[in-house]
Amino acid sequence: MIKGKEKQEISAVTRYVGFTAVQVRAINPTKKEVNKLLGKEDEDDDKELVYLSSDQEGNDRLRLAFWLYDEKLDKYFVQSFNITKKERVSKLGDKNQYINSVGMTAWVDDEANLPAWFTHFLDKEKEEIGDKEFRKAYVGEEELAGIVRAWLGKISWNDPDTNVMIDVNKLFKEDYSELTSQIGGDFDTPFVVLLGVRTDENDSDKHYQQVYGKSFLPKGFMGYIEKNKFPTDYTKKVWKRFVEEVEGEYGFTNTYFELVPITEYDSTKDVAASKTANAGDVTPVNAKY
Repeated sequence: MIKGKEKQEISAVTRYVGFTAVQVRAINPTKKEVNKLLGKEDEDDDKELVYLSSDQEGNDRLRLAFWLYDEKLDKYFVQSFNITKKERVSKLGDKNQYINSVGMTAWVDDEANLPAWFTHFLDKEKEEIGDKEFRKAYVGEEELAGIVRAWLGKISWNDPDTNVMIDVNKLFKEDYSELTSQIGGDFDTPFVVLLGVRTDENDSDKHYQQVYGKSFLPKGFMGYIEKNKFPTDYTKKVWKRFVEEVEGEYGFTNTYFELVPITEYDSTKDVAASKTANAGDVTPVNAKY
């Protein structure tokens, strides 16, 4: 009797660097949902994806995976980061990070020292027009707030009724409904991400696709980037701040990137990839991921 499975096609993986517009299509999908996204058949030996674990101190740690779809390339990029059920404290232990109901963060030594713009909605004259909910932030929650603010770009951020503070306790129970219910919703909007490639420090033949997760740009910036022209003082200011952040000490570290419209990764430009003529990674892949 002849038995077996058809072998997967082996092809070179194409990695990308630069800017591209994406849409959120899934958040912490099951293996079955991932197969559907990628147009793959379910297999009997498919293993379920694990998102919840613990850190070395025993605190709950959740990996959040945002599946971002690039319509032009018909391809998914995954932005993953961890949230730990532990309040974020400064290295010296003298300050806490706080997060408010519109996804902004601030560091202070005492809650009483939080600035008015953080605790209240203000009008153009800086008069208070409503209260903002706030609390101490968990480790990694700032990254969640950042992508939520970019993704739900149709929300009026200075409306006193606005509240995008996610119930983190639900997330740690693997209830993602607060997030997934917004996919395709009234506030859902495409946004621009910066892609990069990280080379394995122990094996220069291994390259990993990366999404810069600390900051994003509105979809409209894609046109400015393509033309390399920012038409207003505001867009110039936003662009300057983004570039300074991504190139800074805590920016897109240990990753090769280019501040250009999306293009295929060329390992010969990457000093971390020691071989000047890299044939590319060879591994079973799906064209959409």
